[in-house]
Amino acid sequence: MAPLYFLSPKTMFTVLNQVSGKSFKCGDEESVLDGALSNGFNFPYGCQNGFCGQCKAVILNGEIDYAGEIPSVLSADDIDSNMALLCQCKAKSDLYIAVDELDSLAAIEVRSMPCRVEQINHLNHDVIQLILKIPGAQSLQYLAGQYLDLEHSDFDSRYYSIANAPTNSNLIELHIRLVDDGKLTNFIFNSLTPKSILRIEGPKGSFFLREESECPIIFIAGGTGFGPVKAIIEHLINIGSQRKVYLYWGVRNEVDLYSNLPSEWSEKYTNISFIPVLSEANESWDGNKGYVHDSVIKDFEDLTGFEVYACGPPVMVNAAAKSCLEHQLVKENFFSDSFEYANVSNDDA
Repeated sequence: MAPLYFLSPKTMFTVLNQVSGKSFKCGDEESVLDGALSNGFNFPYGCQNGFCGQCKAVILNGEIDYAGEIPSVLSADDIDSNMALLCQCKAKSDLYIAVDELDSLAAIEVRSMPCRVEQINHLNHDVIQLILKIPGAQSLQYLAGQYLDLEHSDFDSRYYSIANAPTNSNLIELHIRLVDDGKLTNFIFNSLTPKSILRIEGPKGSFFLREESECPIIFIAGGTGFGPVKAIIEHLINIGSQRKVYLYWGVRNEVDLYSNLPSEWSEKYTNISFIPVLSEANESWDGNKGYVHDSVIKDFEDLTGFEVYACGPPVMVNAAAKSCLEHQLVKENFFSDSFEYANVSNDDA
């Protein structure tokens, strides 16, 4: 007689959010964030890889554990304040936590659906614009700035920010940068053809416009971090917003400014200003040079009353956060999305 094997039952803990007074059950083998999202709680989050820090929360009571070392995104002050990274920690007891849930995400459903490749456009030497069409009468409801997982049966899924405003939600635009060792991005650049069928899952993330605010906005985009920023600015234009907008786009050299839209916006709309910043500019460049966040601080020594949306590589986002908070930006007015390229099995971006 073959031996019988029994799976150990999953231990379930109760997680109570002090802010909302609501609770949910979370297994000891899933992250606290996954437990919250699967139970319909609109906790803020971003990369889900432990790099962006968007899912930080205070553990008021209870025990958590990380699979390895404490994530480096948590500072010494964070740890002293009992701050945890919900996408990486697991409950080891009932938890009492403090998280500000996002009401704007309440009506947004994460869905998985097929899509067809409508267009593949090379924007420059290493950035592709991918236009996907959701077939039939289906559409994807999302907030400008959110991202989705792009899935192909032969590769690990990768997440990409949606680069168009949600005005025609059965067409999805992605800006994809080529990564030398990235399996999926190399396939997209070299082998993917129009009419191919892929799958998407989304929308995800808490990087989106806070429409209830009237504060002037400073966007800090690094590389293809311009994609979600483009979606948010398009949305501002579509709703007729007159909020003052300053777009700082940081790239290495001029060829990396792969879109003319920022210049067109600044010419057409008096409330939109565009400041490109090159970190490796040649002698012919007479615009801003250096790190993009330094240009922001040079222009705005006091950020009181502003909102800042930063999107791009983690080193840029972290530097922008540090500089902005040192110049009187209210912490709650800094919103970010870090593109972490290294923490994926296929090294894609």
